[in-house]
Amino acid sequence: MKQIGLLSILPVILVLSCHSGPHPIEPVPAEPIVAEAAAADENAPAVSADPAVFDPAAISADMYASTMAELRVFIEALNAIIRARNYTAWVSYLSESYYAEINSQEFLARRSEELFRRDQIVASNLGRDPRRVQKRVLRTSRDFFYNVVVPSRSNDRLDDISFVDENRVKAYTVDSRGNRLVLYDLKIIDNRWRIIN
Repeated sequence: MKQIGLLSILPVILVLSCHSGPHPIEPVPAEPIVAEAAAADENAPAVSADPAVFDPAAISADMYASTMAELRVFIEALNAIIRARNYTAWVSYLSESYYAEINSQEFLARRSEELFRRDQIVASNLGRDPRRVQKRVLRTSRDFFYNVVVPSRSNDRLDDISFVDENRVKAYTVDSRGNRLVLYDLKIIDNRWRIIN
């Protein structure tokens, strides 16, 4: 009798097992090992679990001063290139990823809209009808350079920097109201500072 009962249940078990499929084995966290190691040496200095975490306070005053001096020279040279309207030289100051970004249609469309709004504000401030402003459409990074960068970036002044990591800084200028404005996001690539954003 027990054999008949087991045989009648067996098809149900087979059907259910066919529909469930294999279950992935989840890895067991290694926390007990880490906890044991930490408990073994309580006097050891704390080590960050994430080696990518950067502490800006670790930058020495000498490193800050030398980086500021280096970036002042960088920005003065960049200003001269922009004043000379030298597109090719300007591109050499950009990272490959930033150059690709400023050539994207999405970027150029956003900048075209911003340029149009700015031109309307300027017209209004000069007493002109902002509705009569003709929209300039940026189609290439060259258009972006001549219509946006040249008029706005030829006389930048570096007032401060903040380190994002050892090889990346944000460069700031301070306006007449005391506001800190980002000039450039810079990173050392191939032993040279490059604009990355």
